[in-house]
Amino acid sequence: MHIYNLNRKAVAMIELIFAIVIMGLALMSAPMLISQASKGGLTAVQQEAIVAASTELGMIMTRHWDEADTNESDYAPILKVNENITALNETVTADGNGTGKRIGTPASSSRGFVTSNGIRLQATALNNEDGTFDDIDDFNGKHTTLSVSAGDSTTAAVGDYIDTSLQIDTSIAYLSAPNISYAATTISFNSPFSSTSANSTNIKSISTTVTSGSHDTELHTRITLRAFMCNIGTYTLKRRTF
Repeated sequence: MHIYNLNRKAVAMIELIFAIVIMGLALMSAPMLISQASKGGLTAVQQEAIVAASTELGMIMTRHWDEADTNESDYAPILKVNENITALNETVTADGNGTGKRIGTPASSSRGFVTSNGIRLQATALNNEDGTFDDIDDFNGKHTTLSVSAGDSTTAAVGDYIDTSLQIDTSIAYLSAPNISYAATTISFNSPFSSTSANSTNIKSISTTVTSGSHDTELHTRITLRAFMCNIGTYTLKRRTF
């Protein structure tokens, strides 16, 4: 009679239980991992929108506050506005003549209301688009679509952008300046973006809004950045001959 060894390698019950538990935990964490991946993609899209909006905003803020047909190649003057705030208007002497400066502005400062031609200019109305984009008014209502170029006019490229259909809309508005004592040591006022004005004022807001034109719902985003520029004119560079 032959005796056979029937002991064979097999999976113990405790090992099977451990395997089932691990698989269950993995399946339970899958939705979380998918959700985190989706959030990561959305964050990347939002970062792209913020970069696009800030780039557009920074570019606009390099332009003149208001060219107002000054035709000045070296500087732009402070412009007269419809808003009447004594501390921001041109200082007038007792004989009724304008000094060409605001209160507290040094006489040596080039920031004044008078141009090199000896005239005072009025701020223009918005939507004064002349096609040159030389002042921030020209960007009011401007609509652009994100375009990524490889530098080769014969080759279309989309770059590394996740969403290549970003739309950028720009709006410019006059804001009411706070009518307070600007000679005070401490100045407190509310956000200037809360009160727009139909008349010309000393503050203009710039708003750039980036939205996605993609049909993919996961890429839908809307980012708005705002900044403001003030009617303070520009400085002139000193020249010295050696």
